[in-house]
Amino acid sequence: MKRVVSALTSNPKRLLFAGVSSTIVLAVFMEGIARIVLGGPMKPAMLICQALGLDASYLWLGEILHYALGIVFFPIGYVVFRSITNLGSPVVSGFIWGVILWIGAGVVMSPMAGMPLFFGGGKIMIASLVAHIAYGAVLGGVYGRQGLNNA
Repeated sequence: MKRVVSALTSNPKRLLFAGVSSTIVLAVFMEGIARIVLGGPMKPAMLICQALGLDASYLWLGEILHYALGIVFFPIGYVVFRSITNLGSPVVSGFIWGVILWIGAGVVMSPMAGMPLFFGGGKIMIASLVAHIAYGAVLGGVYGRQGLNNA
């Protein structure tokens, strides 16, 4: 427990920067690359609204929640995950963290939003996997060993 607390408090600015950087990469993927692959952007804010039982008039809230998760809460989760498991390099553990987040989105959020598991499969499922892996790998790479070795 001390290792986790120490890791979380040792370099909060670096963790915040990693969260912002990885969320920017995710947003670029969801808005840009997904348009090419899927024919339109991915809409996690709408997924969040649907999962919470909110209509499209609350899309602004879904956006705020999605960015808060990506910038603050998922990076904290990554540090806890990495502190406990100490799996591979920061990029490898970030990759794994991205897969874990994708599983959460596909198994928890998707059904909560009234969709089938993993968004019904197909291109959207793969695009979501790639986006979450990119997010996690950037998060781990930017936060790096230094953020964890100070613990």
